[in-house]
Amino acid sequence: MGAPDFVFLLQGKALGHDQLFKALLEKFFKDFLELFFPKVAERLDFGTLAFLDKELFADLPQGPTREVDVVARLETHEREPEIVLVHVEVQSRPEKDFARRMFEYSVLLWLRHRAPIFPVVLYLQGGEGLADEEYQESLFERELFRFRYASVGLARLPAEEYVETGPFGAALAVLMSRRKDADPVVLEADMQQRVAKSGLDDLRMFLLLDVIETYSKLSEDERARLERLIS
Repeated sequence: MGAPDFVFLLQGKALGHDQLFKALLEKFFKDFLELFFPKVAERLDFGTLAFLDKELFADLPQGPTREVDVVARLETHEREPEIVLVHVEVQSRPEKDFARRMFEYSVLLWLRHRAPIFPVVLYLQGGEGLADEEYQESLFERELFRFRYASVGLARLPAEEYVETGPFGAALAVLMSRRKDADPVVLEADMQQRVAKSGLDDLRMFLLLDVIETYSKLSEDERARLERLIS
């Protein structure tokens, strides 16, 4: 692993959880789509994956700049459409006016790239599991347009099921809902072991383990038991 990767990770941690997940999504973009949107993923050619400039202009051409979280450009297997954009925003929890912001981002992306967009929001807290959200505008009791985007609310998804899906799902399970009868220590030990034994490169493994460590819900006593269990 080169020094620039370590510098990037340290900078990401200094900037907070949002930056950590941006880095995670770029390193596990294919895994993210395959885990939560498999029907979309199977239509995309990930060999053509390229991440785009995240800077957008709110009021062209001289307005204040905005930065989206992750935007990827991919070709499709069907070639119809030939190229699509996948836009993912990371949110701590649902916010008022966020739907309007997602709509504005999609408009700005389309104006810049003139390509169809698959927009997604990833909620670290709150949300409704795997769902669709929308923004609409009306005038004089007449609907003008309706904009829809996909949402992933981790807190509403079952941790025990996603631990079984692979190292990426196992790491995200730390933010998911757990059964009341589940032993949290055993569950987090399973998360860590699935990542540690995954055979991933050091950087990708570090990111996943960092997610588990950052969002662990264990008490001090439970963490001590976790260390003994893993040992």
